[in-house]
Amino acid sequence: MATQTVEGSSRSGARPKITSAGALLK
Repeated sequence: MATQTVEGSSRSGARPKITSAGALLK
């Protein structure tokens, strides 16, 4: 989960709350 959150936040670079949603979509 840590890796996913880090990657999601890095890609989003603004919304660490939608990391899970962004990671699932991407």
